[in-house]
This record gives sequence, structure tokens and C-alpha cells, in this order.
Amino acid sequence: MIARVVDLSKALRDGMEGVRASLRPDPPSYLGRACYAYDLAIPSHTGTYFETSSHIFRNGKDTDTFPIDRLVAPGVCLTPRAAGRCITAAELDTCVPPSVRNALPGCGLLVHAASRELGVHSYFSRDAAAWMREAGVAFMGSDTPGYDSGFESPTGFFVELFDAGIPIIANITNLDLLPVDGFTLMALPLAVVGVCTVPCRVVAIM
Repeated sequence: MIARVVDLSKALRDGMEGVRASLRPDPPSYLGRACYAYDLAIPSHTGTYFETSSHIFRNGKDTDTFPIDRLVAPGVCLTPRAAGRCITAAELDTCVPPSVRNALPGCGLLVHAASRELGVHSYFSRDAAAWMREAGVAFMGSDTPGYDSGFESPTGFFVELFDAGIPIIANITNLDLLPVDGFTLMALPLAVVGVCTVPCRVVAIM
């Protein structure tokens, strides 16, 4: 059987949110062919990216020390359907099918939220992070552009989630192509010493 691979990552391009990709001048010649190389500058929170607990807890894991084996895991994709912008623990719990509940410990949890309110992003409550901690989620991600309600009156989602050591895969796409479970989720971030957020390639293998 040939596995089907769904790319959940957003492509980067020159000029996108501070991204700079420039062709290096005077490429060397190899057997009469130019060997092209590029200079890249990519802000950490750009495209699809991986974010560890040291984003707010400086004693947390950075991208080079987070165990890579925890980022290859059975995947679960939930789609909350209740009204409202804030995704709560109760809402997450309600949309878990009984057959999937035992798959939550150690899983890569995806929350398909982008279509909930067109043009207005959903975000997570603090008790949603506590629910993920209690469920034993290895890492989580969503297609919502914002995980918390903002800096002025935050829900505290990041504090609860990162205190549990659960990292985030942000700016995911194509979640509408996934089943609730039955796939493997693989996230491969760059390993950069002393940095908590880096670009990431994430795929679902079915």
C-alpha cells in the first residue's frame, strides 16, 4: 500500500512577512553548470513554525533540545462546531468521538478552526490547554492565526500549555483534508541553539 502524504505547511516566498531570499552572485561552475545558492533571512514567526515552551519560560526546551521523537506521533484532528470565537475545554471534549478518546495520550493534536468565523480568528481558553495537558497530548497545532485572544487581555492559554511542556505547530493548512484519526503526524523543525521558534515542515501520512 502506498501512503498518502498531505503537506500541512505553508510555503514561504521572498518578501513575505520579512522573508528575504536572494540569489548569491557569481555562482561557481560545476561541469559547465552554475551551482546556485541563496542567502535566506526568515523571521521566526513566519509561515508554518514550531514554538517551544521557552517562548515564555526561559528554562524550557529550545528547538535544538526538544526531543524530535515526540514530533512523530499518531495524529488526531478535531473540528469544534459550537458557536463563539473562544474554543474551550468543554468544546474540545464534546467533539472527540468515543472511538478516538483512547488515541489522545501521546498524540499530535490538530484543531481545525479556520472556518468557524470567516475573517475573525478563533482562539483557545486556558482550560483548553489544561484539557490538552490532562489528555496527554504530545504537541498541538491549529489553522487559526491566533491561539490566544491577544496581549491586552489574554486567556492564559500559552502559560498553561507551555507549563505542561506542550509545543505548538502554528499556521497549519489543509486540515480539511484530514480524517479525525488514522494518520501519522510528523513535524520537523530546524534545530537552532538557543532559539524557541523556527520554521517547520509538517505532514500527515495516511
